[in-house]
Amino acid sequence: MVNFLKKCTIHLLLLTAGVILITSCAGQYQGRRFSTARQIETRSLLQAAEYWLKTPYRFGGNDERGIDCSGLVCAVYREVYGLELPRSTRSQRRLGSSVRASYMRPGDLLFFQMERGRVSHVGIYLGGSDFLHASSSKGVVISSLRGSYYSNRLFTARRILQRPSDYR
Repeated sequence: MVNFLKKCTIHLLLLTAGVILITSCAGQYQGRRFSTARQIETRSLLQAAEYWLKTPYRFGGNDERGIDCSGLVCAVYREVYGLELPRSTRSQRRLGSSVRASYMRPGDLLFFQMERGRVSHVGIYLGGSDFLHASSSKGVVISSLRGSYYSNRLFTARRILQRPSDYR
């Protein structure tokens, strides 16, 4: 258990450093202010992810005693961005604009088709291939899009935050 927590902490630190490096390079083309806002946003997102990790899954839950995937998205967006999102995966899927996988940014929402013909799961992209979500079997975890399980079920990515002024 201790080794797993150490691995998670190290993974989050490396992910944070990588995302900050990437966003600072991208910021050269968009102005220094935007780069700084994106770095702060990414750091806040990773801190929120760390806070929610290991929270048990509970359908309809929305607090530390148990949370489901759309509740996690609502809680993180409220904490990190100051935005109130709809409570259901279906309603969240209607927000923002579609994003190609190669253009995803931390904070983008990922929607998965877990059941045939039905989008029923949502997570938050963290950077690299990682995303935060509430798994019905494991609770809140960080998973990878590299494996076939989630990459084969990824339906769409949506960007809710469009401009630097959307950030808190």
